[in-house]
Formats: sequence, C-alpha cells, structure tokens
Amino acid sequence: ETGTTFNDYLNSVRINKAKNLLKYNDLHIADVANAVGFDDQSYFTKVFKKSKGLTPKAYRAAKGKAAETE
Repeated sequence: ETGTTFNDYLNSVRINKAKNLLKYNDLHIADVANAVGFDDQSYFTKVFKKSKGLTPKAYRAAKGKAAETE
C-alpha cells in the first residue's frame, strides 16, 4: 500500500529517530546506531548517508551549526 518495502520503511523510521538523537544528544555514533536498532555502525552509516546525503557525523555538525544560529 505504501509503495515501499518493509525494510525501507523500517529504515526510514530508524533514520528519523537517529536524526533527533544526533541533533539533541552527544551520544557516540555507535550508540545512536544501537539505540535505533542497527547492530552494525558501518551499515547504519551507509543507510543514513543513502537516505540523507550526509554521514551521521556530518549531519550532526551541520545541524549543530544551524541550531547555534537560531
């Protein structure tokens, strides 16, 4: 019905949760990956980059700078 596979949908939900954790917490990337259900940090980084166009570390840095200017 959604036009997407279950795994794609699940990864989307996980990535959205990870975005919040990266913006508002100082957790290590591996801890964020584990918190949203990824056992492998490398796979998490690959999925995150494919979804958002940035690595989790780059996303955190970009969002942190944006938050400082608000």
